[in-house]
Amino acid sequence: MKGILLIIVGVIIVVLFGGIFLLRSNDSKEPSTSQKSTSSEISPNYLKYSEENLAKANERGRTILYFWAFWCPTCKALDAELRSRGNELPSDVTILQVNYDTERELKQKYEIVIQHTLVQIDQDGNEVAKWIGGGIETIKQQVK
Repeated sequence: MKGILLIIVGVIIVVLFGGIFLLRSNDSKEPSTSQKSTSSEISPNYLKYSEENLAKANERGRTILYFWAFWCPTCKALDAELRSRGNELPSDVTILQVNYDTERELKQKYEIVIQHTLVQIDQDGNEVAKWIGGGIETIKQQVK
């Protein structure tokens, strides 16, 4: 009986410490405030989402909302690709990086249920097309 009790206590301790470790490791993966870019421009046609940048994108032409999360591996891959190869997109296309974790109203409006979702919108904010995943080539194929 004591042996079973010790095993149960041991499992509880391992689970608690494991949970604390996972929480701390996830927190450390998000850039600190001092490391976050304060600029809203990531590259000429890849901007952080804001009302101001949405207006700029609409003036320029076609707008794509990219629902991105710092903890998402596929999001990181597309982010890197957009930073390095964004100039390969048509000149009238602007991609706005939308924070998946904080922009709840936009997620609800466009029925976003998973990060790494891209939504092309018209100048009135209406959805034109929506897809999950892909890189530059997929964006070029999907944009209308």
